[in-house]
Amino acid sequence: MLIRKSTKNDAAGMIEVEHLVWTPGTTPGDTHYATESEYLLRNPPESKVVAEIDGKIAGILGFHSPIPLKSNEHVWMLDIAVHPDFQRHGVGSALMQELYRIAKAENKKKISLRVLSTNEKAIQFYKKHGFEKEGHLRNEFIIDGNYVDDIFMAVFL
Repeated sequence: MLIRKSTKNDAAGMIEVEHLVWTPGTTPGDTHYATESEYLLRNPPESKVVAEIDGKIAGILGFHSPIPLKSNEHVWMLDIAVHPDFQRHGVGSALMQELYRIAKAENKKKISLRVLSTNEKAIQFYKKHGFEKEGHLRNEFIIDGNYVDDIFMAVFL
């Protein structure tokens, strides 16, 4: 497995992962990209970290400042997606290790995320990697006609 910064040539593979992973069970909004150009506008080269296995994009890791204020520079917001064919093969854990390495090198102190309360698999993954629940927004979304809570989680470095 190769962990590296994304390139322009990764767009098609990254779109495939995004379209497979981001479903009503994992995100409250529609995530769809019609073209590689559209994807690259929102996710330019080197803006994400990818896990590559045998030339295929197996996972994507994104992180950014949630609020563009100097007083919040120590915090990153995380997003991670692992291709279903590679889930439970260490890809997510390898991406998390890289996230922690980069965050420490850039003197970040907190990494936060949001996850749907119905996405128990992701919640367990985040707990395994040190994240704890920080907040809970009840009935935050209506997905497929059902109310779904939004969970805030974070890990402190």
